[in-house]
Amino acid sequence: MRNKTMKWAMWSAMTAISLALSVVETVLIPAGFFPVPGFRIGFSNIVTLISVYLFGALPTAGIVIMRTFMVFAFGGNVIAFLFSLFGGILAVAAMVALKRARCFSMFGVSAGGAAAHSTGQILAAAFLTGSKALFLYLPLLLWLSIPAGLLIALLSTPIVRALEGFSRSPRID
Repeated sequence: MRNKTMKWAMWSAMTAISLALSVVETVLIPAGFFPVPGFRIGFSNIVTLISVYLFGALPTAGIVIMRTFMVFAFGGNVIAFLFSLFGGILAVAAMVALKRARCFSMFGVSAGGAAAHSTGQILAAAFLTGSKALFLYLPLLLWLSIPAGLLIALLSTPIVRALEGFSRSPRID
């Protein structure tokens, strides 16, 4: 029971941290800061990447979905919600697949997740508008997603290493 409770507590904490990072990024880095509409670094993906490495696919998908719903509940709009949901789910799927392939470092997994997130957003936009012309915007977003994904990996790597070391250390009950 203790182990199950600990997992739920960790997942809840990760969801809260992810939400906080998303809100802080929105407040501190206004949309007009980047010259490309719709682009963000995605600091909440630090939590997503860490979660992929520590918990796996389903808990990570749950964290992303909960964060997306909470951001929407705290004042988001339906369009941003759908973009975030499509992008987030596709990013988790890509990160999990790339990690399982065992031929990518955390940097490759993160960059792949960032690219998948951009792809998911374009898919959502194309679905909502019925326009295939939006796919012309995808190459620009993909080029921007690579450095964003690398930055997220750079910030996440020491945290994952520390948490993996912590989880292997002997516990005193």
